[in-house]
Amino acid sequence: MPNIVSWLLPKERKFFLMLKIQASNVVDGSKEFKSLIESYNTLSRAKKEESVKRIKNIEDRGDNIVHNIIGSLDKTFVTPIDKEDIHKLAMLLDDVLDLVYATSVRLIIFKIDKIDDNIRKLSDIIEDIIKKIELGVIGVSKLKSMNRFYIDIHTLENKADDIYHAALDQLFDKKDAIEIIRYKNIYEFLEEITDKCEDIANIIESIVVKNA
Repeated sequence: MPNIVSWLLPKERKFFLMLKIQASNVVDGSKEFKSLIESYNTLSRAKKEESVKRIKNIEDRGDNIVHNIIGSLDKTFVTPIDKEDIHKLAMLLDDVLDLVYATSVRLIIFKIDKIDDNIRKLSDIIEDIIKKIELGVIGVSKLKSMNRFYIDIHTLENKADDIYHAALDQLFDKKDAIEIIRYKNIYEFLEEITDKCEDIANIIESIVVKNA
């Protein structure tokens, strides 16, 4: 009986659009973060705080989008893919944006005066991987194999791991314990963003396999 009901009722494909909007919002956050990183060393504290506030506004918008997705899930009987998968994607995308904001805040709180090459390199990868995640979220509605997408995400995540490990190696050559703690925390947050993106890619791969 459940299969007959599922066949008769139209599937609510609005969730694909809602996830696409959410992914686009995460891209907006990554762009603002990248802009902050690129000009960080020459900005006044006030300008840095303005940039962080813009990221916060984007993060708040993301929270509203997630709230709408989850609210719609509760009211919808039939969805184009498993409700659990929609929920996981929505929450992971939200996690990525939360981490972007959290990292930007810590740059101010920890009084990071200078962005080093490792932070810059990791922010470059973050911008690239989040753009590809947006394409993956758009592509999942077609429920077709996206092998190139998976390869690209995993490649970028591995590259971020390499930079992260090299950054730690360089950091522990320093003598200033406070500086070590501050930069280590920033590196860890940046690396975690790429890990979350890989988690999203894995969920997308699972969705495609289950619905092929």
